[in-house]
Amino acid sequence: MNIKNIVIAGLFLVWGINSASAQQTGLSFNPEKGAKYEYHTEMTQSVKQTVMGQEMPVVVEMSTKCLMEIMDKKAQEITVQFTYSEMTYNISNPMMKMEYDSKKPIETLSGMNQMLGKMLGVMIGQSVTAVYAPDGSVKSFSGMETINKNMINAIADSGPEGMQTGELMRQQFTDDAMKNAFEQSFKIYPANPVNVGAGWNMENVATVNNMKTSSKTRYTLNEVKNGVAFVAVDGEMEMNPGAGMGGKITGTHTGTITIDTKTGIPLTNEILQNAKGSIIAQGMDIPTEIVSKFKTSINGKEN
Repeated sequence: MNIKNIVIAGLFLVWGINSASAQQTGLSFNPEKGAKYEYHTEMTQSVKQTVMGQEMPVVVEMSTKCLMEIMDKKAQEITVQFTYSEMTYNISNPMMKMEYDSKKPIETLSGMNQMLGKMLGVMIGQSVTAVYAPDGSVKSFSGMETINKNMINAIADSGPEGMQTGELMRQQFTDDAMKNAFEQSFKIYPANPVNVGAGWNMENVATVNNMKTSSKTRYTLNEVKNGVAFVAVDGEMEMNPGAGMGGKITGTHTGTITIDTKTGIPLTNEILQNAKGSIIAQGMDIPTEIVSKFKTSINGKEN
C-alpha cells in the first residue's frame, strides 16, 4: 500500500471515529398503545420546623404501585391510565404516628389509623388518567377528584376532628397535586436528539397546597448502553408559601435516571432534594428544613 492509500485509509478511519462519537440519541415519551407496566413510586420526606424555639419534626413515607396502561396513542398525545394496586402511607412526629398499608384489612385498624385506612383504601382498584405530550408534560389529568369525594364520604362519621384531619389529607390528592406528581417522573426529555456528554434544561412550576414551587433542572446524557440512556440530574428549586403566609424555601436536587431509548419509559428515577428557608405565619418566622427522597421504577408486564 503506497503513502497516498495509507492517507486515504486514515482519513476514512478518522471520519468513522468522528461519526461514531457524534451519534445522537433521541429521547421522548413513546410507548406503544396497549403496553402495560408496573409503576412503583417511593417517597420519604423529613420536615424540621422550629416554632418558638421548639423543634417540630415530621416524617412522611409513601409508596404506591399502579398498573400503567397505554390506552391510546396519537402523534402529540399519549393517553395513560394508572390503576392503584398497593399503597403504604406513614406520617409521624414526636406526638403521634399514623400508618396505612393496603395489604392489611381496615377492620384490624383503630383510631386515626382506621380513619386513614378508610380514606386511602378508597384509592385501591381505582384509576386516574393522564394525557401526555411526547416531551413528558401532562396535557390533562382526570379521575382524582372523584376519588377525593369518595375519600371524604368514607370518613363522614369520624367527627369534626377527623374531618379536619381528613381535609388536610385530601388536599394532597387533588387533580392538580397528582398531575404534578405524575408529570415529575416523565417531563425529562430533550427537545432534540443529543450526544453523549451533552445536556438540556427543563423548568417546572406547580402549586400544591397553596405552595408555589418552581424548579430549574439540568439533565446530562452520560452514557447509552444496550438501549438504555443513563442521565444525570442536577438542579435548584424554590418554594413560596401562599394562603396568607410569607417567606421562602430554596434548595437543590440531584439524582440519576435510566431511560429505555425505544419507548422513552424512565426505567428508574432517583432524586434527592435538600431545601431550607423560613415560613412567615401569624407574625412568626419559622425556620424550615426539608429533605426529600423520590424513587420510581417502571417494569414491563406481559399483555
